[in-house]
Amino acid sequence: MMRRLLKILTWIGIAAWFVVILGFVSGEADQVLCKQIDIVLSDTVQSRFVTDPDIRAMFRTEGLQLQGYPMNEIDTRELEDLLEKNPYIRKAEVSTDVTGRMEVKVEQSVPLVRIMPEGRDGFYLDTEGNVLPLSDQFVPDIILVSGFIDESKGSPEGVDQLRKIHDFCSYVTGHPLWSEQIVQLYVNRSGEYEMIPRVGAHQILLGTLDQWKQKLQNLELLYRQGLSAYGWNSYQTINLKYTNQVICTKR
Repeated sequence: MMRRLLKILTWIGIAAWFVVILGFVSGEADQVLCKQIDIVLSDTVQSRFVTDPDIRAMFRTEGLQLQGYPMNEIDTRELEDLLEKNPYIRKAEVSTDVTGRMEVKVEQSVPLVRIMPEGRDGFYLDTEGNVLPLSDQFVPDIILVSGFIDESKGSPEGVDQLRKIHDFCSYVTGHPLWSEQIVQLYVNRSGEYEMIPRVGAHQILLGTLDQWKQKLQNLELLYRQGLSAYGWNSYQTINLKYTNQVICTKR
């Protein structure tokens, strides 16, 4: 009985010691100052819309007191919300530790295609289909779509056209042949598309974006079997408007 009582008292003592230690650690943590801010940027190869100085400037512009101030007064959620208001930032995560270090992880939006409506500078679509404004400090090397593009805010026609362009360009940029060969699309007044190739002096008429995958498969077959035999400059026009045939016009 005495041994059992002694064991219970021992565990009570250990628990009390833990409470005291935790209270001490918590009190010490409340006094920790922010000594260091580390900015970690992802996707810097494909995206350089924001830089380390840009992030720090955003904090200063908002008048946020960070370095040299108590860590327990820093609202990490507020910082994340602030960063994610930037259209070039897809996601932000802010964390702190007991050493006085704050880490800011920023995941940038990755541009997929530049949209340039007739007579306008336009905008970007990122890999998720979001609209990004043009940047003064970074011009990505991506596919360009220009011409008569419906940019009406929220119109069903405009939304549908941008969705089709995004789907098409997502496929093209991930394809081993087309990512190197197709550099631009031009949309005419009739809503038909012309592809501008990197190699070859031919004009590629795609027509509408209906069944575009089948049209590209037909073109790839022509490239591999026809142009490889007759030369890249043998044709003036390659017409893909009809999904069951390819019409070529020689020079």
